Amino acid sequence: MGYALRALPQLLLAIVSLMALCGSAAWMLTVWAGVDPLTAYLATSPGGLDSVAIIAADSGSDIAFVLSLQTLRLFAVVLIGPVIARLICRISRCNVQESGS
Repeated sequence: MGYALRALPQLLLAIVSLMALCGSAAWMLTVWAGVDPLTAYLATSPGGLDSVAIIAADSGSDIAFVLSLQTLRLFAVVLIGPVIARLICRISRCNVQESGS
């Protein structure tokens, strides 16, 4: 329980950072590509492809655009995620070894 409480600030910071990153990407799509704000938000929002598709279909957004960007995001995470995880693992091992010696 204590570990979870100590990790809470980092978790909240990560959530807020992810929301800000997605919001800024949606804003850029709105300004530069002329996409309406709801479509841009749904296209860049984190979460499941199925739930975003349902919201896009029900809200009258550009479903093709939303699903295209969400699918691109899925492929990017699958392809780039392991590389980033290995990099973080290497960095954290270096920090643990330096502090342990």
